[in-house]
Amino acid sequence: MTTVELRGLSRRFGNVVALDHLDLEVHDAEFVSLLGPSGCGKTTALRIIAGFEWPDSGEVLVDGHDVLGRPANKRNMGMVFQAYSLFPNMTAQQNVEFGLRVRKQSRDERAKRARELLELVGLGTAMSRYPRQLSGGQQQRVALARSLAIAPSVLLLDEPLSALDAKVRVQLREEVRRIQLELGITTLYVTHDQEEALSISDRVAVMSDGRVEQFGTPAQIYSGPRTAFVANFVGTMNRLEGTVVSSADRIVRCGPVMLNVPDPSFNHLAGETVELFLRPEDISLELLSNGDKPPEGLLEGRVTSLTFLGPVTRVGLATDLGPLLADVSSGVALTLAADTVVAIRLDSTALRSIAR
Repeated sequence: MTTVELRGLSRRFGNVVALDHLDLEVHDAEFVSLLGPSGCGKTTALRIIAGFEWPDSGEVLVDGHDVLGRPANKRNMGMVFQAYSLFPNMTAQQNVEFGLRVRKQSRDERAKRARELLELVGLGTAMSRYPRQLSGGQQQRVALARSLAIAPSVLLLDEPLSALDAKVRVQLREEVRRIQLELGITTLYVTHDQEEALSISDRVAVMSDGRVEQFGTPAQIYSGPRTAFVANFVGTMNRLEGTVVSSADRIVRCGPVMLNVPDPSFNHLAGETVELFLRPEDISLELLSNGDKPPEGLLEGRVTSLTFLGPVTRVGLATDLGPLLADVSSGVALTLAADTVVAIRLDSTALRSIAR
């Protein structure tokens, strides 16, 4: 078993606070992503775990033991960087063998291990190629195999796919997850790509200003954001402002509509102004005939934009509550055009109330 725990980790670079008493716990064989914008501290945290940076205070515990006093080469961790960092004068096999050669393993043992890992990452036929003869995705697979060659107890990946094109990135992230599950290795993955983090992680830590804003499963992060930052950063979110009519019944008036907020964390008082958040897929549209008013409980809106996204089209709407975005099937969107007047149904079961 290998667990990783960060306790009160802090790091400053001059006046810049990179980490602010960061706490995080990663379970054995768990895949955890650190997700956040540039400058939030996610890469600094990973480099401190690896031993390439040192904190001003705090602890890094691996299986309950503080490893901060150990140099990077004594922590038994594999790290994959955004830059492939392959040795250009070595073949794929020789690159993978490098760490084993440093550990003075025999030639036969090194070759066997390299063949196994290159097969694992789908490069069994490319062992004798040099980095210049490999595509970007293939080079990153070699880098992954090299990090796994030393049988690390923890795998650290720092935005390893960001330099690849979209299709290769999707394919390779699925490969990374498959390999992680097959080997059962505890993994921390740094990314600013929300889709990437949500699609392959057991849990996601959303970071901002050196702290974890929320830590939970992808479903919890997406469907139940606990802060306005998480709501706005992960996916697309509509923001509604309303006034609490009934605290006990969790009724909020937003313009002409009354909404029942199912969020159990709702703790606002009557008369208080609150922010509600709703995903575009939780808004549906109905066409209105000229001069017709929307049915009771629905908003009136006017189409301002149509953005084709494949199976769905994102519809921009002007309403009394301000601009809204709705995701509708692209087939339905064929009936819409700019300035079309529609009735807007807000799915109140999906509303989230977030404390200011």
